[in-house]
Amino acid sequence: MSLAHALKAADPGCKIVYIGLKGEKVEGLQGRYHIFDQVCFVPAGKFRRYHGQSLVAHLTDVKTLLLNGRDFLKVLAGLHSAEKLIKKIKPDVVFSKGGYAAVPVGLAARLRRVPIITHDSDSLPGLANRLVGRWAKIHATGMPASYYKYARASIAYTGIPVDERLILVTAVLQASYKEQLGLPADAPLLLAAGGGQGAQQINDLMLDIAPKLLAANPKLRIVHVVGIGLAGQMSEQQIKDAYAEVLPANDLQRLTTLSFTGDFYIYSGAADLIITRAGASAMAEFALQAKACIVIPGSALAGGHQVKNAQVLKEADAAKVLPADVSASQLLKAVSGLLNDSSARSKLAANLSSTAKPDAAKDLARIILEQARNNQP
Repeated sequence: MSLAHALKAADPGCKIVYIGLKGEKVEGLQGRYHIFDQVCFVPAGKFRRYHGQSLVAHLTDVKTLLLNGRDFLKVLAGLHSAEKLIKKIKPDVVFSKGGYAAVPVGLAARLRRVPIITHDSDSLPGLANRLVGRWAKIHATGMPASYYKYARASIAYTGIPVDERLILVTAVLQASYKEQLGLPADAPLLLAAGGGQGAQQINDLMLDIAPKLLAANPKLRIVHVVGIGLAGQMSEQQIKDAYAEVLPANDLQRLTTLSFTGDFYIYSGAADLIITRAGASAMAEFALQAKACIVIPGSALAGGHQVKNAQVLKEADAAKVLPADVSASQLLKAVSGLLNDSSARSKLAANLSSTAKPDAAKDLARIILEQARNNQP
């Protein structure tokens, strides 16, 4: 979304066609979708692999093998759909952010000899961009070039485009955000979020530590973004019910649960401390806002990219990084320590803020438009 806005700002006459995954949910984006001239969807398949799984375990995981075989057929169907779209649209350039739909669209662009630009947010490129990237003219990256194995001449370090509403949060702005949320300006706010789809591990940990935190900090407020509740995860209502069982009524009033919000930047801007996964885009958002974060990487995610991201943050002392298998007592200790140490929070926030690239969307838009113009007849 932020890149689309930057492209239109740089060249109002440019035409932007969004091609997404057939069946994907876009809650919270409909009101801003007008920035695209056309929105299309193609079928695509997922290649399931799990970080840390041995080759033997992978080869004997019959369910996963069957699902991968089924989704391979989806990739072929997606390629057929994408090839028809590319033929009809006749784009001057195709931009791949990665994800399932990027593979058939990238292959179709290659077949039609359309220049490709990729962008990797994580320090470890995803499978889709590794496949499509072999034909890319430019590899834009969210982190410095030294983290990537692409040919150095093809790399453009732009940073990560994020919600254009994100800015550096001053004390005055933070107080304003708290007021918008109906929170006292002097009430410390802990935000816990595992990403748009949620993270069951973080949800479980919060259910364990929230009663202790609220009891020990009378002014504390907690906002818990639980995610949309994928298969195997508790729904927002189930988590609300679980909190109601472990919290007294007075403390329950100081805790808010959300499944998803299109105004997440307000909640993160109001927060004094954030518990999060190690997703590169989320960390780029918190860097722009200069936020103190406790990071729990998702170790089972494909390729182990979050573990690599967390290591980068730890080396820069830009977040309090906890082990992927962190216990509730370890998390409670880390949260309590930072809530009671404003100087430590300020140091983490400043170090994370130093990694921010506020012009990422503008720089990436410039690169895309230059390539598109070079490819015009």
